[in-house]
Parts: sequence; C-alpha cells; structure tokens
Amino acid sequence: MQKISYLVLRVLGSLIFIMAGLNHLFQTEEAVAKLQKAPFMHLTSWIASPETLIILSGVGLLIGGLLLLAGLQTKWTAMLLALILIPITLTVQVDSPAGNGPLFKNIALLGMLFFFSVNGARYYSLDQFIQSKLFPNMNISKAGKMLAIFAIALLPFLSSCATAETSTQVPSKASAKNYAVLISQPNHVKAAVHTAQTMTPTSDYKRDSFVVMACAKSVEAFVKGSDMAAEIEKGKVAGVQYKVCGMSLKQFNIDPATLVEGVTIIPNGLTYMFDLQAQGYTTVEL
Repeated sequence: MQKISYLVLRVLGSLIFIMAGLNHLFQTEEAVAKLQKAPFMHLTSWIASPETLIILSGVGLLIGGLLLLAGLQTKWTAMLLALILIPITLTVQVDSPAGNGPLFKNIALLGMLFFFSVNGARYYSLDQFIQSKLFPNMNISKAGKMLAIFAIALLPFLSSCATAETSTQVPSKASAKNYAVLISQPNHVKAAVHTAQTMTPTSDYKRDSFVVMACAKSVEAFVKGSDMAAEIEKGKVAGVQYKVCGMSLKQFNIDPATLVEGVTIIPNGLTYMFDLQAQGYTTVEL
C-alpha cells in the first residue's frame, strides 16, 4: 500500500496542475481578469503584461503537471512547479476576496511538491523504469538537464500558439465593460433604451452588461399596459436587464404582480447601484 500511496498522491496532484495549465491557456481572458483584480497584482506588473504571465504560467503548469503525472524527473519537476505556484499564491490568493480556501489549497500543494522534490516519484514512474530497465548506468542528473533545456525550448512555441488562440476571441471578455443607468421618471426608459442600443458589444464602448435601475416614479413605466411597454421590449432585445426598486413599488402602491415580465425587484435600488459601482460598473443617473 505504501507504493500505491506514492502513485495516488502523484497522479491526483498532477491533475490539478494540468487542469490549471489548460485553463490558463484556453480561458486566458478569465485568468487575466482575475489577475488584474488581485490585491497584489502590482508585484508582477514589472515583469510582463498580465496576458503574457498567464500564458507562460499556463505552459509551465501544463508541462510540469504532465511530467509529474508520468513521474519523469520528478524532483526537478516538483521544484519547477513550486517556483510557478509560489508567485501565483502570493499575488492572487493572499488577501483574496474569495477567502482563505484557495490560499490554503495552494499551501497544501506546496507541501506535496516539497515531498516529491525530496523523495522523487520512487514507484510506478518513468524515473524508476528508465533507471532500472532501459538505462541502468544513465546519469539521471544529466538527463534532467537535457529535459529542462528541451522544455524551455518549447516555451516560445507553445506561448505563440496560446496567444494566437486567444487573439481570435473578439471581443475580449477582459476588455468588456458593464454599465448601469438609474432612472427616476417613466419617460427616462426611452433614453436608457436608446443608450443601450447605441452601446453595443461591438461598439467602442465594448458593452457587456447593461442594467436599468428604476426608482421613484419611474417604476410606473413597468406596469403592464403602460405607455413605455414598447420601449421596454426594445430594451430586452438590446440585452437590457431591468431592475425595479421594491421601496418605490411600496411608495406608489404598485402590486408586483402587475409588472411586465422579465423585471427583477431589488429591495433597495440605491444601495444596488452602489453595489454595481463596487463591481466595476460605470453608472449614470438620469
């Protein structure tokens, strides 16, 4: 069972690095956006652009994960992965809004990498097979240096492939922007909808989400059969998300059951706008 435990730890641990590498390479925009929002992103900004850092770390995680899975040059591989994981942990996971879970997950992974950097794969690995079966007199240290040189030589090629892949994704999610409009009068709906129709995802505004927050008397526009019904439908076609203030509904004695379909009731529209601002939305009040 001791031999099996080495194999299980190595295989399950390597899958984490393989999947992380694939995510960095093929979901680069999401990873870049996460890095840009990291509390200590400034620590890495002097090295290279966020996208370059994500792609290079993705290549390293993928290659390292595959080598760890195969048990090839395990000690060197574990040290390589640790050198990649430590900056990621310090930059992204320390003081993360997501909590301490991801931080301590990375700390546990570093403990596993330390184990393999000291002990190697030992059992059920290519290291063992090469040393005992194919080349019993081969100097493993020299082989490790050759493998490291080969892996480094592959980095520019793999990075260029990943860059080409991400450059075809237009518009970039990392550059997309979110907007919100606070309205207070029923006729403001028309202006808000016209704005949403102008600020398309393919325009210079690169609009992703567009929220119309209805407060005060503007909530009357969202009652079924109102004069703004046609404009509201145009907004839905343009991708507008309609939010209606619950306090305003009570103030004007409007039954939520009488509202048009597709609107969301927000308890407090004003605090909701503050929440959107905290999330990076560009907001305006009519």
